[in-house]
Amino acid sequence: MRLFVEYLGPSTNAIYAGVHWAKRKKAKDEACMATLAAVRAAGIQPVQGRVDLVFRPRLGKGVRRRDTSNNSMSAKLLEDALVKAGVLTDDTDEHVRRVIHEPAEIDRKAETGTWVEIIRVEDAAA
Repeated sequence: MRLFVEYLGPSTNAIYAGVHWAKRKKAKDEACMATLAAVRAAGIQPVQGRVDLVFRPRLGKGVRRRDTSNNSMSAKLLEDALVKAGVLTDDTDEHVRRVIHEPAEIDRKAETGTWVEIIRVEDAAA
């Protein structure tokens, strides 16, 4: 299943630079709210079994490109939000086999956010 979440978190470089805990909490809360809204709008049901998660940012107007790995903070916040929304049981390796970071899609006429693809491991093996 594929889901678009209107959320792109801070660059991982910004976190390494020492972002204040309050800003990190705000980013987490924003990721949770955006994910829950996207899950509800798409009618996503809980996923049973182990999954692979694929994250691909979409950069809209005025959003700077980043190194692909600099989107790891967004991916982590969205993964946690999928657990909180009840889509994933947990984000431990028992439930998430791998996390894949794809390079950003550039679409200056579209909303900025992140594409999240949830692939059941059984489906990936087929």
